[in-house]
Amino acid sequence: MRAALSLVLLLPSLTIAQPPKAPPEVPRVLLLGDSIRLGYAPLVAKKLDGIAEIVHHKENGGDTATTFKNLDKWLDGVKPTVVHFNCGLHDLKFGKKANAHQVPLDEYEKNLRAIVARLKEVTPHLVFATTTPILDDRHAQRKADFDRFNKDVTAYNDRAVKVMLELGVPVDDLNRIVRDGGAGELIGKDGTHYTPAGSERLADAVADCMRRQLRAKNPTVLKAPASGPDAVKAYQDAEAVADKLVPEAFKKMRVPEFVVPVSKEEWEKRRPDVRAKVVASLGDLPPRPEKPRAHLVSAEIRPGFRLERLRIDNGVDGVMSAMLLIPDGLKGPAPTVLWLHSSSYDHTQLLQPNTNGGEEPLGVTFAKRGWVVFAPDAAWYGDRAGQGPAGPRELTREQQDSLHKYHLWFGRTLWGMFVRDDQVALDYLCTRPEVDSKRIGATGISMGSTRSWWLAAVDDRIACAAGVACLTRYENLLHHGQLRQHGTYYFVNGLLKNFDSEGVIALIAPRPVLFLTGELDAGSPADGIKVIEGKVGGVYKAAGKPDRFRSVRYPDVGHTYTPEMRKEVLAWFDRWLK
Repeated sequence: MRAALSLVLLLPSLTIAQPPKAPPEVPRVLLLGDSIRLGYAPLVAKKLDGIAEIVHHKENGGDTATTFKNLDKWLDGVKPTVVHFNCGLHDLKFGKKANAHQVPLDEYEKNLRAIVARLKEVTPHLVFATTTPILDDRHAQRKADFDRFNKDVTAYNDRAVKVMLELGVPVDDLNRIVRDGGAGELIGKDGTHYTPAGSERLADAVADCMRRQLRAKNPTVLKAPASGPDAVKAYQDAEAVADKLVPEAFKKMRVPEFVVPVSKEEWEKRRPDVRAKVVASLGDLPPRPEKPRAHLVSAEIRPGFRLERLRIDNGVDGVMSAMLLIPDGLKGPAPTVLWLHSSSYDHTQLLQPNTNGGEEPLGVTFAKRGWVVFAPDAAWYGDRAGQGPAGPRELTREQQDSLHKYHLWFGRTLWGMFVRDDQVALDYLCTRPEVDSKRIGATGISMGSTRSWWLAAVDDRIACAAGVACLTRYENLLHHGQLRQHGTYYFVNGLLKNFDSEGVIALIAPRPVLFLTGELDAGSPADGIKVIEGKVGGVYKAAGKPDRFRSVRYPDVGHTYTPEMRKEVLAWFDRWLK
């Protein structure tokens, strides 16, 4: 008995002594390149600590011939998820005695193709980095037996980019990063290599590019909600049960009716008062910066478009992360789509396949149509995660709650700050020469849909809007006991003393607006949508523009983005952004 008791007492110790579980494997990124890469690689490793294992050999990669010769050695045992590589700085050396480049352009192209072919045997996920600028006057002071000229940097980069796009390899445009940051400040005395600040700037760009590649390889995938006849029955049954649980006090709550105007003149007279009440519900918002300041984090060249990752100072609580896509071949200011993400993703979903109702990333689809695309992150998304009042100790919901409390102290709502941030993004867009400020549309799904129609309501610079899911009438949401379907960020102050959400949406008239909503969406009760359709449709009719308001309800669809919805959105912008 005593022996048995001793054994029992020992069991906890035996349990504790078990070996700990191995940590999950992190992806491996191989960085290849010349001395410029040697400068930024250790910094990239620090920036991606816990996200990826960075492998970077201490050897200078040299020219393309040397790189290809050493690939087998550098790849041995690495098994990289992504390879980020560069060659060019040594290829373009112009020997004074030989009176020739170290590797002529045609040979450079041939070598690049061979390098890509070998790397693709190991991983399909490759990124080529452009050669960084040369400061000719500083380089000449080295009095070496070779010269480097920035015109050759341009020529070799042009050839490399052409090859990479043909081979389906995205290009990390480090040359652009240096030019944007000021080559004279970032490049050292020898006109080639980088100051500590310069290497830091390059490391930021490379790390950001690698995060994007790793997300693309392992994207967030949400389970599609149930649809079809069985789903309709299940939804109706669940709604009936939930409705019975709502206390009478909340069932009886009524919002003052929004009266539909009978004429265009009546609406024009009433609209300023409606707008003032909508804006007041957002709270006492701080003035936006007069001149939006943007910092270029990284830049890529991809088939059909250029990509810029930006940070924009919102003038209150830090920077907004954002992504800009600029189609190739623009001949002037172009139609622009302000794409606003949902609560489940950040700006990166714009380039994620098999989302937003299609196999092709929606951002790519937009760019192919010749539209500039801009995707800013809301608070606690993207680079803004962990940048709330408690810093990195709070993320997602905790950061949301702290920001909600913080802004209440100053008399403003968190949703008001969302709308303000989207206006700051719009302010920045209007400074870009690629953007036609008269043809900017806003769209998104879920939280992004709501961001779109609120922004269009308070800012007439939005020429048209398209909201997928999340067309919510608040009184109906309460009657069905579904306030929990929306986060704290979603709510404003005092709006329902005046009217429901139809008053907000009516402010968009007579500009075109499209809504696409599944009737199996508990966050957007169908009976409320019908009221909105009647009220807002009436405003558009009074304004003489009934064809500019369109709402489609899908009886057997939930909170999702379907291929049919994507077709509707594209057709809407094709029509109204011309």
